Amino acid sequence: MRIDYASSAMDAQDFANLFENSPKAPGQQAQKFNRLMIQGLAENGAVVRAVTARPVTGTNCPSKFLSANSVQRGKVRYHYCSVLNVKGIKILWQTISAFVTVVFGGCDAVVTDVLNASVAYGAVTAARLRKKPCIGIVTDLPELMVTGTNQNHVKLVRKIMQKCTGYVLLTEAMNEPVNPEHKPYVIVEALCDSTIKPQPEVKAQTSCTKKCMYAGLLDARYGVKAMVDGFVLANVPDLELHIYGNGPYVDELQKVTQEHPNVIYHGIAMNDEVVQAEIEADLLINPRPTHEEFTKYSFPSKNMEYMASGTPVLTTNLPGMPEEYKQYVYLIEDESAEGIARAIKTTFDTVRSERDRKGHSAQEFVLNEKNNLFQSKRVLSMLEAK
Repeated sequence: MRIDYASSAMDAQDFANLFENSPKAPGQQAQKFNRLMIQGLAENGAVVRAVTARPVTGTNCPSKFLSANSVQRGKVRYHYCSVLNVKGIKILWQTISAFVTVVFGGCDAVVTDVLNASVAYGAVTAARLRKKPCIGIVTDLPELMVTGTNQNHVKLVRKIMQKCTGYVLLTEAMNEPVNPEHKPYVIVEALCDSTIKPQPEVKAQTSCTKKCMYAGLLDARYGVKAMVDGFVLANVPDLELHIYGNGPYVDELQKVTQEHPNVIYHGIAMNDEVVQAEIEADLLINPRPTHEEFTKYSFPSKNMEYMASGTPVLTTNLPGMPEEYKQYVYLIEDESAEGIARAIKTTFDTVRSERDRKGHSAQEFVLNEKNNLFQSKRVLSMLEAK
């Protein structure tokens, strides 16, 4: 089966080459999810062409025009559509580029990231014109996204979803608002990279200083302020909190780092650096509050990346997280700063070897049951059933 996969996903090295010196590099979680799905489809025998609208803006790339080019990366051909990096024109240009690429490409099916509305609209329109199936990957409900959306974007994404013939959803709760016509769908909470090398069951201890870590959007609505305040309140000896990412909480965070040297802010980093830091940490924290409506419609890819590292994970009891995951993580039951402080203390009161075993078990679980080869095969089966 020949699949055109329309998104902003770039080959990892191509992405690093384009953005490694940019002070405002694009978010990398969507990159990683789509890239792993693309690679999984190809490894399962599909002939995959990634039709990519490179995620450049006026703030992360000085070039006004990037020409189209195609490169082969392993089993995947990446076709980078041309970019006219001019506000007010860029989106229409990306839509037309994706449409032309797909409509004349001869594919058997289209898969697209619906939240990347410009390239998705071009691709799904081409698929409908050619009477080919189009699977929409829906990683968030557009009206509930914290950043990067407006009413016009919401309307366009909704229109794209209506045009799709099937869906990849993150949680079962998504099906009702996304799929009122009861089209085929599969649930893929997140993807674990099948090439990850398992960590030892018990890690060697190289330092008396222990490290907690958070990587992601720095927004109080995501529980980051409560996590930082809770860490300071916990006051665990020889414990540091390392934070990676960007967002509206940065200014306040930098003030905290001046008062508390054991809170360390690293700014934005490439995903490879973040993953290595996760492997070397002693505890990975996801403080996302559970009372926000969007949490029942999402499964944070951060949790999958955390679990895949082999480092133990402390997370809130998110409604979008299936029960099967919960035995592999430590849970924050009280999401206040005081509750997070207690959870951090309780976790570090656990014997280190037991914490390591918890992290190792989590890694085994996601590597064996949630890897991108297994998950993408389910998507391919849905396409082949049409």
